[in-house]
Formats: sequence, C-alpha cells, structure tokens
Amino acid sequence: MRYLTIEQREALGAQIARRAEALRAEIAAALKQPGDSDTIHLANHLAEIDDDAVADLETTLEVAALERDLAELRALDAAGARLHGPDYGVCADCEEEIPFRRLTANPAATRCTACQASFELKQGAPRSGTI
Repeated sequence: MRYLTIEQREALGAQIARRAEALRAEIAAALKQPGDSDTIHLANHLAEIDDDAVADLETTLEVAALERDLAELRALDAAGARLHGPDYGVCADCEEEIPFRRLTANPAATRCTACQASFELKQGAPRSGTI
C-alpha cells in the first residue's frame, strides 16, 4: 500500500483548515441577529412573516442547514485529527487506500468510492418502484 506523501497531507490539511474556517464563519453568521453583537440565536421568522406555517418552514430549513454544516465541520475536525496518523486515507470498510483524488474532493472521506456507494445503498435509499 502506498501512503500519502508529506506534501499531499499538507495540502489536504490546508484544505481542511480552509473549509473548517469557512464553515465556522457561516455558522456564526447564521446565528447572529442584525444589530446584536453579543447574542447568538436563530432568526425569529414569525416576527418577519405573519404566517405561522411559512415561519416554521423557514426555521426548519435554517436548522437543517445548520445541522448539515455542523456535521461537515465535525467530520473535518475528525479528519484533521487523524491526518498524520496511519489510518488517514485508508478505507474504514475494505482497508484499501482511498485515492488522493477522492480525498482532494472530500478530505473527510473515510471510505473509498466503492465502499461509500455500498454504504449509501445499505442506508435505506429507496429503490425505484417502491414507496
């Protein structure tokens, strides 16, 4: 098995750091209200829109986006922690090397492309023709 070079690991580390910084900024911006410098909270959509259903929908979408960003940030933090360890770049399922191109596209990847596709199918993706 060929391990990642120092240069490749450094490039991936820089990529992880940049993306994590961008996510932290997005999360902070989403949680700050205009005019509030010290408080962090979600926007009150009901105060903006006099429609409970629309306000609930907007809040639900905002929370889902924050959850997605937080999950990505946790995955990036975990990838950064294992970046210089022997397990980084090795598929968690088949233990084969994850190609550098895949890691460049997703530096937090823990599975090779084939194992990730299999994992996603097992997670209950609906098959065509079924409900």
